[in-house]
Amino acid sequence: MAGPEIIPPYVTDIQPQKEPFVDWREFPWWLVAILTFLGLMALLIILKPGPHMLIRVEAAADIQNLDDIVREDEMSVGVQPDSSAYELAFEELTEERIQTFPQLADAVESLMAGNIDAVILDRESAQTFVTENEGDLTSVTAITNSYNEAFIFIFPGITITLYLTLGGFGLALVFGLLAGLGRISQNRLIRNIAITYVEFIRGVPTLVLILTLAFVLVPAISNSVGIDNRDVSIELRAILALAIIYGAFLAEIFRAGIESISKGQMEAARSLGMTARQAMQYIILPQAIRNISPALGNDFIAMLKDSSLASVLAVRELTQRSRLHAGSTFRFPESYLVIVFLYLAMTLTLSLLLRWYERRIRVGER
Repeated sequence: MAGPEIIPPYVTDIQPQKEPFVDWREFPWWLVAILTFLGLMALLIILKPGPHMLIRVEAAADIQNLDDIVREDEMSVGVQPDSSAYELAFEELTEERIQTFPQLADAVESLMAGNIDAVILDRESAQTFVTENEGDLTSVTAITNSYNEAFIFIFPGITITLYLTLGGFGLALVFGLLAGLGRISQNRLIRNIAITYVEFIRGVPTLVLILTLAFVLVPAISNSVGIDNRDVSIELRAILALAIIYGAFLAEIFRAGIESISKGQMEAARSLGMTARQAMQYIILPQAIRNISPALGNDFIAMLKDSSLASVLAVRELTQRSRLHAGSTFRFPESYLVIVFLYLAMTLTLSLLLRWYERRIRVGER
């Protein structure tokens, strides 16, 4: 009879390794950093400041915030001493324009009597006095949220930015496909025209091309076909410029995608009686487009960012609106951080969607 199985001691000492709950080496720290920045910017835009002002209802049209009082030398405010409102008032106004009151009720009485133009206080107290004196007093924010103000001014430009990007990329796909097919054409003339177009665009800076296409090519074409140059909107010029520029880059992507398909598939399609055009349309191109879709997505994101160059044409997209806001208010950090926030939010969303789509493609190929 065989004895019990003897297990060497070194075998029993081996413990199965457990998979870590989170592989910190693969953790997307870059995403955490970007989301942290976006979250902080969102808080800066959303949060409202604490100090409020009580004003008389009839003065509401002239006084929107403390800046309106600062601009009018004859206006004065009332505050409680040794308060945050007191410190704020002395930061913005000269001493002779500030009256102190031991109690807020005394300051409110002076306001209603017309001796002062506003009372600076906290929001809760302001709401209480407005309720008690409904119809006579109203409350406004003493200091506007400069980030919120910049966001409100800049955000409408997102419509123009998306219009430029979608319109430009749609045309760029057409130009790129035609030029890509031209690059692999057996016709020497067509092939050389396509190569000239691609190399010319790739050899000139994007900003220079936008200015040249908008102010040289478009007027020349419009005049040659009998269209008044002034009837071509600046937005349309920007779209055409972006489309022509990115069409050259997409041409190389289409060419590479088509050449990545085995030549045997074209030969098989021709042996089934298809013409070269039918084989390209129904067999080669669908596979090529599937292969290059991630690259097309990357170029779409790149065009979204490059649409900011349309600001040199005075198109009021996001970048131009931020420049206008910074120039009129001199609040450069707020203006440019808000636009960074908007572009980063859009590009990050598109990048994550593109990564998800790439994973779907890889899973489908298994």
